[in-house]
Amino acid sequence: MRWFRIRKANIDPTLREAYEQYGVVSLQLDYAVKKYLRGMPEGERTPAHQDDTALLAWLTEQYDRTERKETWSLTLLVVITVFMVVEVLSLFYPALHWLIP
Repeated sequence: MRWFRIRKANIDPTLREAYEQYGVVSLQLDYAVKKYLRGMPEGERTPAHQDDTALLAWLTEQYDRTERKETWSLTLLVVITVFMVVEVLSLFYPALHWLIP
């Protein structure tokens, strides 16, 4: 869960614009296909792109942003549920007082 801090990618602004134009899914697919087509021998890591580190840093940043949004949505859902339970209990408390002597 990530509430506040995201890992910011320190990349060239023109490269960032290009990545944002193509989007996360297409860049993930491009990265995976080129890694697969190039082949990776066991234990050896060879970059498929010249800007592999920038791409992976940008994808990590996008993942962190998505995770932060999901975490805050889940947190707000829990808070709203707790407030609703408290409200319902406060409405029924006087009735329970009359039923239970």
